[in-house]
Amino acid sequence: MTNDPSTNWYLSEAMKPMPDADAEILRIYKLGGIIGTMCDGAKVNTAVGNRFLKTSGYGKLTGDKYKQAAFLADDRFKLFDYRALAHLCAGGDYMFGSQGHLLPNLITGNRGTPKVSYDPSNPYIMLPSISTATHG
Repeated sequence: MTNDPSTNWYLSEAMKPMPDADAEILRIYKLGGIIGTMCDGAKVNTAVGNRFLKTSGYGKLTGDKYKQAAFLADDRFKLFDYRALAHLCAGGDYMFGSQGHLLPNLITGNRGTPKVSYDPSNPYIMLPSISTATHG
């Protein structure tokens, strides 16, 4: 597993922008949350995250517009499993580190490995829907 999208297919897929701008905001939000909470040592820089939410137009997503964008963003993470998590943790600095290509400086301390252990009997990881996230 690498921090290079040319050799890390999961990272390459994660870097592909969504055609819907509103869903793209929520996809980045969700991806940052995954790396920040599920990767060993990773911590979310809330000041950077809050600045992203204010400048991205997140606050203007309400009602059906929010639900549609959330559905599209969540769809990118269906069938999420341990292998995807491991590869995304390995590529976390590429996306969110000091030279991050999605949102620089959002994540600090990422060691590039998942916090959770691999369960061969159930490798799938249930991610909460972004539609259930608190929205201001």
